[in-house]
Amino acid sequence: MLEKETIPYWTKFLQGYYDASGIASDSFDQAIQFTGSGGVALTDSMKEKGIQLQTQVETSIFYMGFNMLDVTVGGDSERARKLRQAIGIAVDYEEYISIFRNGRGVAAQGVVPPGIYGYAEDKDGINPYSYDWIDNKAQRKKITVARQLMEEAGYPAGIDPKTKEALILYFDTTSVSIDDRPTMNWYRKQFEKLGIKLVIRATDYNRFQEKMRAGNEQIFVWGWNVDYPDPENLFFLLYGANSKVKHGGENAVNYQNPEFDRLFEQMRNMDNNEQRYRIIQQLQAVVRHDAPWVFGFHPKSFSLYHSWYNNLKPNLMANNRLKYTRIDTATRAEKRRAWNKPLFWPLVLGCLLFVLMLIPALNAYRRRAKETLQ
Repeated sequence: MLEKETIPYWTKFLQGYYDASGIASDSFDQAIQFTGSGGVALTDSMKEKGIQLQTQVETSIFYMGFNMLDVTVGGDSERARKLRQAIGIAVDYEEYISIFRNGRGVAAQGVVPPGIYGYAEDKDGINPYSYDWIDNKAQRKKITVARQLMEEAGYPAGIDPKTKEALILYFDTTSVSIDDRPTMNWYRKQFEKLGIKLVIRATDYNRFQEKMRAGNEQIFVWGWNVDYPDPENLFFLLYGANSKVKHGGENAVNYQNPEFDRLFEQMRNMDNNEQRYRIIQQLQAVVRHDAPWVFGFHPKSFSLYHSWYNNLKPNLMANNRLKYTRIDTATRAEKRRAWNKPLFWPLVLGCLLFVLMLIPALNAYRRRAKETLQ
């Protein structure tokens, strides 16, 4: 059955007519509550129905990219690198996740998402150019560090020395609807922390693709869903031979670093072993230093399942999970009957109200008829 709108789908899920459901933003507070430690749990109303919650960080990444062919934000000069690193600190993706995704995401520390070989946890896995390790967790560096980087890059307080005015950067996007305005305003405010004026250049998708192919963009946001569970499928997005402008590949930022390319070529066909893991960490270190991306975030999926839905095992890269699913049809039928008992009192109450409203009308009709006869 195809439901075109989320509200009818959600209502039918709660009635037991759907076995599983995602959580739309409109229904998030009804289903999920945050614990004091920052974790997530089901609300009491969901627990009463025996609903199960499954969460998992997806094997994908959304990132902010800098066109490395651009004269301002691109290139391998120390000035451009520090500008990119400063922006990487200022764009607070933890805040983005909280505001726009109801907490459903994890700020990325590098190219590799959790669940893919080569992902490093805790202190070993943080991006040291954007985060500090404090109290056993990653904390974004203070904005004063980013402002210091701006000064070292030659943009004190965000002032462009050429124009003596605020540095202007251009954000290319396909977000053109009125619903996208809050997101675009949020990005502007992130750059304003550094004194940078961010100009939004919104176009349709075809025009955006033309800009990307020609290298006419400056800053943009894009993402990648992993095709197969291997870090090669992520690092190839930064491999020089895959440059979009020069070779028509998936390296959308046109990043090229001989050391990165050498390590990538060595790593991509290796078996998973200790040597490969070390090379992956070297690749992460090179990219974190050069900062062609602001790493953005890895989305987090929230799924709800009724108590009769069995054999739950998260696997976001498999499309054949249905054959392993076991549904307790007897329990489902029992719950549906219990949750959808017909209610007759609204009908009785409606009839009673109708009769009460009808009585004055009948009395008025009788009076008028009596007056007419007289």
